Amino acid sequence: MAKLVMKFKGQIIDHIELTQGDMKIGRRASCDIFLDNLAISGEHANLFTIGEDSFVQDLNSTNGTYVNNKKITKHHLQSGDEITIGKHTFVYFADDDAQPPKTEDFAKTVIIDPNSSNPELAATKLDSLADTIAMAPKKDKDTRQGAIFVLSGANSGKRIELTKTVTNLGKTGKVTGTIKREHDGYTLGPSNAMDPPKLNGRPLRENEEVPLKNGDIIEVAGTRLQFYLK
Repeated sequence: MAKLVMKFKGQIIDHIELTQGDMKIGRRASCDIFLDNLAISGEHANLFTIGEDSFVQDLNSTNGTYVNNKKITKHHLQSGDEITIGKHTFVYFADDDAQPPKTEDFAKTVIIDPNSSNPELAATKLDSLADTIAMAPKKDKDTRQGAIFVLSGANSGKRIELTKTVTNLGKTGKVTGTIKREHDGYTLGPSNAMDPPKLNGRPLRENEEVPLKNGDIIEVAGTRLQFYLK
């Protein structure tokens, strides 16, 4: 199956398997590949796969779509091609014979140290807090996959898949909020009444649990995150 390796500022942040038909890339939360960056148009580009062939087409975007550093309107992708959209790069692999590099386990960076300006150092500090993230299999009734994008701070641009039953949010030594995976979606709740997370600018009350919707903005430990469902 064809796939993309997604990079931000040179760091691998995701692997994306291409499905047959259209996959839109853009800043709208409804896009198949969501990029929260002002340099990205609402619907920036389209990936179209039919059989073993994949094409990328620019959708009259403001800043253009590039393949191998050349601006394109439409391009038939070949294995190894690099698509550049804003500050994001996508490396295309035609089939499973090409083995892209493995992505880091970014679930460990959900707990963010906002005082660090070095992403690698921040990730190292956070590894010791991995045990605060509860591990559990998906529930059969949940057909939606949630994720959060880090919008600010040392880990800006990274995407974190919400595959666990409970994901804790906060900074080193202080968990202030939790995202819970329910059978019908995701909820956000506070863990610290003195410093609760904010949802779309509003601090959560003690013991309050609020369902999360596409595009919701979460503020926790001085860092802004965006929630979306795909």
